[in-house]
Amino acid sequence: MSRPLPAGFRRTFRRELRRIAHQPRLAFMLGPFPLILMLLLSAVFAPGLPSNLPVAVVDQDGTTLSRQAVRMIDATADLAVTVRATSLAEAQDALVSGAVYAVIFIPQSMGRDLLQGNRPELVTFYNNQFLTVGGIVSRASRQAMGTFSAGVATQALVANGAVPEAAVEAVVPIPVQRSPLFNPALDYVQFLLAALMPTVLQIFITASAALTIGSDVQHPNGMARLTRIGGSSITGIAGKLAPYGLAYLLTLIFADVIIFGAFDAPFNGNIWLHGAYSAGFVLACLCLGGMLAMIAGETVGALGLTGVLTGPAFGFAGISFPRITMNTFAWIWGGLLPLTAYLQLRTDQVLRGAPIEVSLPAFGWLLAQILLYGSVLVFLVARSAQVPAKQASIA
Repeated sequence: MSRPLPAGFRRTFRRELRRIAHQPRLAFMLGPFPLILMLLLSAVFAPGLPSNLPVAVVDQDGTTLSRQAVRMIDATADLAVTVRATSLAEAQDALVSGAVYAVIFIPQSMGRDLLQGNRPELVTFYNNQFLTVGGIVSRASRQAMGTFSAGVATQALVANGAVPEAAVEAVVPIPVQRSPLFNPALDYVQFLLAALMPTVLQIFITASAALTIGSDVQHPNGMARLTRIGGSSITGIAGKLAPYGLAYLLTLIFADVIIFGAFDAPFNGNIWLHGAYSAGFVLACLCLGGMLAMIAGETVGALGLTGVLTGPAFGFAGISFPRITMNTFAWIWGGLLPLTAYLQLRTDQVLRGAPIEVSLPAFGWLLAQILLYGSVLVFLVARSAQVPAKQASIA
């Protein structure tokens, strides 16, 4: 007959493992569910770049030049001309119904204006509620039409006797070369998928900590029992949250394996710092979830607070909208989330290959979150554990 383990980290750790094993829904939330979501997100972003987005063209010119312009639009990798409408009303119906993402309108006088050296106005109508799609359609159509008009203008100057080199210089007097840094292919795997995976994982980590701490805090002697089994509030909390931390850290590593292995995304930074802030991210989320559970005092309220705080986290993290232009409320909200510091560190190390000293402020803030949320959690657990003891002494 084996002797029971003494109070401490191992005893609390094993107790939590048994609890997880006896609750299939919790075990599913801890392991398979996040992995399935990582795989689904990977499948969605597997192409890397959106391509062949359907657009409609209204060609009221009907000349050889306008048909050549349509062919250039269709030849771009980003766009595909799927509807050739005879009127704007017909094209609008296709846009509203969702059959196309944009309508490109070619006016009747486009060919004549080009040959006369004038600047015809081609209009692109698109639904900018789809920010990503709208941006791609606008950029691709503008580039295609810019290339086409420059080619026609060059040919017109050559036909009038200009030297080809001089004609090119006249059309484009100052050539501009644009070189995107850190993500030159504009690959959505490196930009969006690498940010969405930890965003989803933050919700799971925080909710799991809130759920397990909340289940104990609901019982009158829950925190006192946790402290007694753990030997102290700190070791009790550490042993209770350790299974979740290990599971979610492995899930985060699995996400990195997908990004760096399956999608062959480059890694330009320090691998040791990457591992340190990844572990810090998981730990900060656990401390935040546990603190919210202690503040709420019960499981449902804790999960509600978790959802309110972490649900919109992606919008405050500075990936889709720069934090430097946010108002004070949004800036503070984002600063309270471990995800914000983690994504800043990830961008610095994975994409930019920044020196370690550049990442130290963000890493320091992540450590400060661990210290802040962890200290509040330990304090609330210790205070809650003392209440039953006082009540017992009074009785």
